[in-house]
Amino acid sequence: MTPMRTRLLAVLCVVALAVLPSFGTAGLVGVEVPGSSRLVVAGWGGPDIRLWYIRPPGSPSDAPVLFVMHGVGRDADRYLLEWREVALRSGIIVVVPEFSAENFPGAENYNFGGVFDDAGRLRPRAAWSYSSLEPMFDALRREEKLDTARYWLFGHSAGAQFVHRLVMLGGGPRMIAAMSANSGSYMMPSKAERWPFGLDGAPVDDARAGFATPMVVMLGDADNDPEHRSLPRQEAAMRQGPHRFARGRHFYDTARRTATEAAMPFDWSCVVVPGVAHDNAGMARSAIRLVLSGLPPVGRDCAESVRVGVKTD
Repeated sequence: MTPMRTRLLAVLCVVALAVLPSFGTAGLVGVEVPGSSRLVVAGWGGPDIRLWYIRPPGSPSDAPVLFVMHGVGRDADRYLLEWREVALRSGIIVVVPEFSAENFPGAENYNFGGVFDDAGRLRPRAAWSYSSLEPMFDALRREEKLDTARYWLFGHSAGAQFVHRLVMLGGGPRMIAAMSANSGSYMMPSKAERWPFGLDGAPVDDARAGFATPMVVMLGDADNDPEHRSLPRQEAAMRQGPHRFARGRHFYDTARRTATEAAMPFDWSCVVVPGVAHDNAGMARSAIRLVLSGLPPVGRDCAESVRVGVKTD
């Protein structure tokens, strides 16, 4: 190869790399997930998002689809690996979107949905991180030639923050139900707290649309460590309780009471998973049974939900 051709090839490689989607590897743990696929979703109104997913062999074109939102580590590969066996046994297509730290920096652009820009200005709704779900579902349907009309949504830890705030802002039009598992902080249905911990300054006036959106608040009763390394410690978060289990019960109980007092429809339920701490895999085994067997009764007291909770064996 001549020196000129070598230089030309080097330039072409640089140009090619420049136009490829940039995700980086921060957050990924580098595990292999046998039988998994990747799909990049672009042009939805925000940065590119890579989907990590498993479609069980032989699953029909109308197989259930479950989106799983990863935690603060942005480790989509680890999350998919922990859901792999559950997906294969159940025949459910499990999809973990990778909200990379490069494309969605900080809690503001993931947990809190990118609703406001760095200057505090409200972004167009189409640019919210929350608004990526519907285009992701469309991209998956096209890629896998699916007839599935609606999807389920699950999030653990920071992913649960993403999920329940999405619900509080009205949810997704094709979402069957949401499952928010072991969230570290919550958007309370009250104007006594500022966004993202309450309705004050939020882009909705009240919680009516959120309460009417089916959601299960999932709580591991062993997720009760007040010194957990990733427990949110903002003043507003600390007012919600000393640990995740307490905060989740406070959130659900406050929402149920608020809906009752305001005579608003309330389509939420609370499930306590016995013996599970801050563990995505432990909550996954319970969540998948909700998808397969149906949602628990709505509006029950969180303490009563221990008896209707889903076992993890």
